Amino acid sequence: QQQMREAILKAIIDESNDLVRHSLARVISSIAKSDIPNQKWSDLIQFLYKCCQSPTSAHREIGVYVLDSLFETIGDTLSEHLQHLFELFAVLINDPESLTVQVTTLEALGKMADYVDPDDRSAVNTFQGLVPPMVQVLQKCLTGGEEEFAQRCFEVFNGMLILEAPLLNRHFGDLIEFSISVGSNQELEDSLRVMALNFLVWTTTYKRGRLQKLKIVKPLVDRVMPITAQEDPEDEEEDSPSR
Repeated sequence: QQQMREAILKAIIDESNDLVRHSLARVISSIAKSDIPNQKWSDLIQFLYKCCQSPTSAHREIGVYVLDSLFETIGDTLSEHLQHLFELFAVLINDPESLTVQVTTLEALGKMADYVDPDDRSAVNTFQGLVPPMVQVLQKCLTGGEEEFAQRCFEVFNGMLILEAPLLNRHFGDLIEFSISVGSNQELEDSLRVMALNFLVWTTTYKRGRLQKLKIVKPLVDRVMPITAQEDPEDEEEDSPSR
């Protein structure tokens, strides 16, 4: 079994095809689901840390992708290493070469958010400090027209709105302003603008109290109303900012 594990790790490093690498990552995640809780494959996490710190962007992509996958199978175990993961993700979210590393790190942070204890002020504060670079990654996706990446980022932010831990609270007003700016920007693709406006809809559903506390409900409505007055597309089934 040890030889098989080593072979899989070597294969994922040597593989250049993204689809194959992602399949291998899921295999690793599946094996880890049974191995890690039983004190087996003890060097896996260290291997992934090493990948994430590699000077080769492809290796960083592999490392963070597998870590992201592991949150789906051994999240409880990974949550025991939150501080180390915070430090690692704080570097990866600002990756200088790979937008894939940045977006995957953002997704991993979204999964890690599920394990942040609302009463752990240190963890909450640390996570809140990572929100601005997460928004910068989303902004980069929007500016570059990376629709799939942008959608994945918005899904993370939408999911964080329903968590008990107040991970977005410190930057909530800035997030609202950012989403309004994106939703109002007619130079962007309609699909990207709709994602931003959907985030605003989620805030009114799950963070109504926070909106009221910040006294931004009326300004929010005033800013959104001009968007609803914009021309609708002819296709009634097509989603658009004005709808």
